[in-house]
Amino acid sequence: MLRHKFRLLLMIEVMSACILLLTCFQQEKRICTVLGENIQNQLIETEGYTEYIGEEMELTPGVYRIRLKAHLEEGQSFFAEVRHNGAYFKALRNNGAALMPSETEKQFYVYVLDKVNTAYIYCGFSGIDANAQFSLEVYRTGIGNRLLFFIVLCFYAALDFFLWFRRRILAGSITAKQQTVFWTLTIGTLLAFFPYLTDYISITGDIGYHLSRIAFLKDALQQGAAFPIRVQGTWLDGHGYAASVFCGDLFLYFPACLMWLGFSVMTAYKIFVFIVLAAGAWIGYHCLYQCLKDTYAALFGSMMYLLAPYRIFNIYNRGAVGEYLAMTFLPLICCGMYLLYSKEPTSRDYGKYKWYLIWGMSALLQSHIITTEMVTMLMALICVALWRKTFRRKTFIQLLETVGIVLLLNMFFWLPLVYMMQADRYQFQTWIQNEMINGTVLAGALQLLPNKGGAQTGMWNCEPIQLGAAALLMLLAYLLWRIKRREVGKACRSFAILTVLTLVLSTEYIPWNMIMKLPVIGFFVGALQFPFRWMAPASFFAAAFSAFFLFELREEEGPYSKMLIGIAALVVFFSAVYHVNDCAFQASPIFLYNAENMGTTGIVNGERLLEGEDRAELKFREPVAEADLLWKDYEKKGTTVDIFLENKSSQTRYLELPLVGYKGYKAEDMSGGGSLVIAQERGAHGDLRIEVPGGYQGRIHVSYKGFPLFCIAEAASLISILAVLGNKVMQKRKVQNENREA
Repeated sequence: MLRHKFRLLLMIEVMSACILLLTCFQQEKRICTVLGENIQNQLIETEGYTEYIGEEMELTPGVYRIRLKAHLEEGQSFFAEVRHNGAYFKALRNNGAALMPSETEKQFYVYVLDKVNTAYIYCGFSGIDANAQFSLEVYRTGIGNRLLFFIVLCFYAALDFFLWFRRRILAGSITAKQQTVFWTLTIGTLLAFFPYLTDYISITGDIGYHLSRIAFLKDALQQGAAFPIRVQGTWLDGHGYAASVFCGDLFLYFPACLMWLGFSVMTAYKIFVFIVLAAGAWIGYHCLYQCLKDTYAALFGSMMYLLAPYRIFNIYNRGAVGEYLAMTFLPLICCGMYLLYSKEPTSRDYGKYKWYLIWGMSALLQSHIITTEMVTMLMALICVALWRKTFRRKTFIQLLETVGIVLLLNMFFWLPLVYMMQADRYQFQTWIQNEMINGTVLAGALQLLPNKGGAQTGMWNCEPIQLGAAALLMLLAYLLWRIKRREVGKACRSFAILTVLTLVLSTEYIPWNMIMKLPVIGFFVGALQFPFRWMAPASFFAAAFSAFFLFELREEEGPYSKMLIGIAALVVFFSAVYHVNDCAFQASPIFLYNAENMGTTGIVNGERLLEGEDRAELKFREPVAEADLLWKDYEKKGTTVDIFLENKSSQTRYLELPLVGYKGYKAEDMSGGGSLVIAQERGAHGDLRIEVPGGYQGRIHVSYKGFPLFCIAEAASLISILAVLGNKVMQKRKVQNENREA
C-alpha cells in the first residue's frame, strides 16, 4: 500500500515538473524602454551629477533583465538601478550596475519576489548629461520559471528521500545507530552553515575575489569558451586574468552553473558552501569509520573536524575557498594512507585502498595547490618514517600506481600550469622571492574560544587561528593518560604526534625566512605564504587522534572516561555555537545580487599578472594602432576579439589589443590567409601585441587557444577517466558473476 502511494506521488511530481519545465522556455518580453533623447526635461541637476527618476510601473514576481547602452568618454559614468516606493520588505532585489568609459553595453538582473506596484527606474550620470546615445531597456525573462523549476525539483528530491528514509526505518533496514549518524551530521552541517542562513553575505577576506571567480567563470561559459577555461575575459575591465590556469576551478563550475541558471552570485555561493559542508561531514565520517569500524568514535571525530575553528574561520573570516575545499578531502588521503600501512597486503581489498588516495589527491589538486604541497610533504615524511612498510612489494606498487593515476587524471590541469610557469614570469614569483612570512604565536593557536570581532593574542589580522578547545582537551587528557603509563595504540600515538608537529609548523618559532633563502626549498616555502595554513592538516589530525583516543576510552569501564567523552562532545558543540554566532552577528551585512556591482579589479595581490604589469593601468580601452594601420568593426567578447585591419604601409605595423599578453593567444585571418604573429614584446600596459604585415587588409579573429601540449594533456586526462570508469564497470561485473556462481 505504501509503495503504491509512493509511486502515485512520483507520478504527480513528474507531471507537475514537466508542466513547470514547459514554462522555462518562454521568450523574453520587453516591458519598458528609456531613451536619452526623450527624458531631457525630466532630469534633475545637482553639482556635477545628473539624475533621472522614471515613472512608477508594476512588476509581478519573476526575474527581469535590464540592458544599458551608452557611449562614454574618459571621466564619465552612467549608473542604473530599479527602485521602489513602499513595497514589501525585500520584495524587489537588485544592486544596479554602472557603465564605464569604453563599455558600450552592460546588463544586470532584478529579482522580484512579490508584486510591486511602485517600481521605477533610477539613473545617475556623472560627468555628462543624458543624451540621444543613451538607452535602457527592461525585459521580463523566463529565469524566474527556471529557478522555480529547480527549487521544486530540489523540494521533490528532499521529500522523496525522507519518505524513503522513513520507509526504511519502519522496515528495520536503518538501525538506530545509522539514524543517530544521519541526524547528527545533518545538525552539524546546519550549525556550521548558520552564518549563511540569512538574506545577506559578508565580504571579508578573499570572498570578493572568489565570488568574482565564480561570476566570471559563468561569463566565460555564456561567451562560449571551451572547457577547461584557462583565461576568464571579464577580469580587469575586459583584459582577462589567468586565474583558471593557476587555481583549480573544477568545483567552482557548480556555482557558476547555478548563476547561469539564474541564481544571484550570493545565493549560488551559499548553496555551494552548504554542499561543501555536507560533503565534508559525510566524507569525514566515512573515512574515520573505515579506519575505526566504530560508529560513535567516527561520528565524534567527523563532528570535531566539521566544526573545527580553523575550518569555520576559513569559510567566514578569510573566505579561503580553495583551502576549505581542500580540507573537505583531507580525510580521504589520511584514510588511504592509514589503510595501506595498517592492513595486511595479502587481504582481498588491499588493492582498493589506493583509491582513497587517488580521489583525495585529485580533489586536493583541483582545490588548492598550497595544501597539496603541504600534504605531499607530510605523505613523503610518513613514507620515510615507515620505510619498512613503504617498501613492501604490494604497498610500494599501490603507492606508485596512486602517483601515476593521479598525474594522468589531472594532467589537463597541472601540465598547462607547469608549462605556463616556465614560459613566462609572473608577479607571484617576484612576491615569493621578496616577501617575509611569519607564523602565528603559540598562545593564539592554543586559545580556547574563537572570536571574530576582537583582537586577541596570536591572531593574524585580528582573527582566530587556533586548534580548538575540544582538541586541546583531548590532547591534555592523552598527556595525563600517558603520564599514568597507560598504553594507547600506534595509530592514536601517530595522529597525536602529527597534530603537535603540524601545530608547531604553523607558528613563528620555525625559522621560515631563513629557510626561504635556501635554493629550491626556499621557493616552495615562500609559496606557502602563511605558515598558519598548517592548521588545516592539524585540524584533521586532531580530529582523527580524538576519534582513536575516544575509541580506546570507550573500552574503559570507569566513570572518568565516560565523563571525558561527554565533556568533549559538549565542548565541540558549544564552541561551534559560540563561533558561528559570532561570525553571523559581527559581520557587516551586504546584499549582493548582481555580480556587475562588484567591479572587475579585485584580484587580491595580482599574483597571476605578468611581471612588472600595473593593474591600475588595465582599464577599459579600445585597440591602439601604429601610424598607417587602420582598424574598424571592433567586437570583443571575453578573450575573443574580431576586428578589421588595413595596413596602408608596406612595413609591418603593430596593433595593441586590451588583453593581458599571456602566452597562448592566436590571431587568425578570417579570410583563410593563415595566422598572424603575436609579438613577443608586449604593449605599453602589458597588452597583447599583434604584427600586421605591410599591405595587409582583412578581418582577424583573436582568441586564447593555449598550446598543443594543452590538448594532449586534456586528451590524456579524458582517456584516463574513461579507462578508470571502464575498469570499475568490469570489476563490478566480475564480482556479480562470482556471486552468481557462488
